Amino acid sequence: MKKAVLFFVLCSAHFSWSQTKTAIDSINNISFALKTEKAAYYTAVYLKNANVAQKINYQSGVADSYSNLSLIYYYQGKYDENVAYSLKAIKIYEQTKQREKLAAEYGELGYRMKRRNMPKAQEYMQIAKRISEKQNFTLASMKIYDNYGVLKEMQNQLDSALFFYNKALALKEVSHDSVGIPYSLNNIAGIYLMQKRFDTAKSLYEKVLKIRQSTKDHIGIAENYTSFGDLYATQNNHKAAIEYYKKALEMATHYNYIDLMSSSYKMLSQEYELLGNNNEAFRNYKMHIQYKDSILNQHTNAKIAELEVEFQTNEKEKQLAENRNQLLQKDIQVRKSRFSLIIIAVFAFFLMLISYLVYRQQKLKNKQQAQEFDLKTAISQIETQNKLQEQRLTISRDLHDNIGAQLTFIISSVDNLKFGFNIENKQLDNKLKTISDFAQSTIVELRDTIWAMNNNAITFNDLKTRVLNFIEKAKIAKEEISFKFEIDTDFQNLKMTSIVGMNIYRTIQEAVNNCIKYSHATAISIETKHVGNTIEISISDNGLGFDIQDTETGNGLQNMKKRIESIRGKFSVTSEITKGTKIKIVLPEPKSSNTSDL
Repeated sequence: MKKAVLFFVLCSAHFSWSQTKTAIDSINNISFALKTEKAAYYTAVYLKNANVAQKINYQSGVADSYSNLSLIYYYQGKYDENVAYSLKAIKIYEQTKQREKLAAEYGELGYRMKRRNMPKAQEYMQIAKRISEKQNFTLASMKIYDNYGVLKEMQNQLDSALFFYNKALALKEVSHDSVGIPYSLNNIAGIYLMQKRFDTAKSLYEKVLKIRQSTKDHIGIAENYTSFGDLYATQNNHKAAIEYYKKALEMATHYNYIDLMSSSYKMLSQEYELLGNNNEAFRNYKMHIQYKDSILNQHTNAKIAELEVEFQTNEKEKQLAENRNQLLQKDIQVRKSRFSLIIIAVFAFFLMLISYLVYRQQKLKNKQQAQEFDLKTAISQIETQNKLQEQRLTISRDLHDNIGAQLTFIISSVDNLKFGFNIENKQLDNKLKTISDFAQSTIVELRDTIWAMNNNAITFNDLKTRVLNFIEKAKIAKEEISFKFEIDTDFQNLKMTSIVGMNIYRTIQEAVNNCIKYSHATAISIETKHVGNTIEISISDNGLGFDIQDTETGNGLQNMKKRIESIRGKFSVTSEITKGTKIKIVLPEPKSSNTSDL
């Protein structure tokens, strides 16, 4: 009787476990289109799915849930979470020896890092390709080939890209993959577009759109509209291109596909600029910068680096353990093979072997301690940077919430006084207006300071946007003055510290304000260009000018000079009566385009 009861309990437990496992797998196999369409909802679903799988020790279910979470976070633009869960899935697939899923996950991780770190993306993609080809995994290979082709295309290796796209398409057609075929066709059409084979590219894009509409692949349809936009833009049909980019933007916004939103705003800005619609070009460019900043921020990059260091450290420790085991096996074989030698020889060899092992072990220990020290130092630096960023955010919030609110209260109070009382004293009315204008100006200055504090680094694009905003306001105040702002295209992605960026911006702002107030100029020009190994910024006007020798320089010029000299630059002023004034700033050129010595 006891045995029968025990057997019944065990059978019931097994049946319950099987049912739970089936439910976990069903959730993990939800279609790609549904997961990306309702990404926010399925985030919670897959977190819960992973917890349930963990409780019953169903490691395959845990790994698949992590893989799905990585995909969902990628389409939401949360790239640190995307990398974290992908690496977690890879670790479990390795432990459970699920080679096909391991290859697929490496491929996905490489593809999703293509815009942030191309060398790392290629490294992961090559690992995926090597595993998949060695084991002849058809399903994994066709997706890896497709994504590897994208990486080649981004590096302008068009023949290699077309080769991998066709390999992927051949596998998908054999497997009747209705979801994957349009992606390969779309990629091949993109190569034909780059080769200016417009009719062939358009025919393929139309075929792809029909397939995706029939399968209701909303993300795919949005990307297809972008492809049509690229097609018409390449043929200089800017109005048609704008129409399709707007369609792509509308769908990307609806499904919160941030990466596509950023690129759509960028392409719209370029097309409007080519049509001469500068207002729309500028508005879309600002939106592109806003979403680009949300994708590539300092916190995300630091988090990715931290996660990769953690993952690679685990891999190195695993390799060290395997090497130690191999060394021990070799030592045992050596001792057995020489056991027949005379006692004195064996004893001498034994002493030498032990000495060697002790020496090697000590060397390995010292090396490991050095690596641990380096890792702790790196972690400490990251923590310090994070704390510093938190302090910056706290200070900027305090400035915005406290001082900003108080200045706004002052403006509101002054306006209430002016409108609530019939002030006939013109001098008092002017004084109140001066207070209001000063408070408003102070709020603008405060916002610029907060903007600088919230960024570890500033690009020339950021600086360009700020200067353009300032010029727009100056145009409103002085409609009779024409403004010109030119920036060398070499500097578009050049980075500088927030201190350097703020000092350059303040100097340009002060120089332009001086021109407006004192020069009586009708034209003001701001120009940035490469001169040898330096960056030269000049602000010039066609105003009254002045005699530098006979005029005592005021606080404004002195402050500008001190700002530029504090960031290792040179500041000079040239002016001639009736011929205008020119301020020149010369800064050392950074050693590379990605990091700045400024």
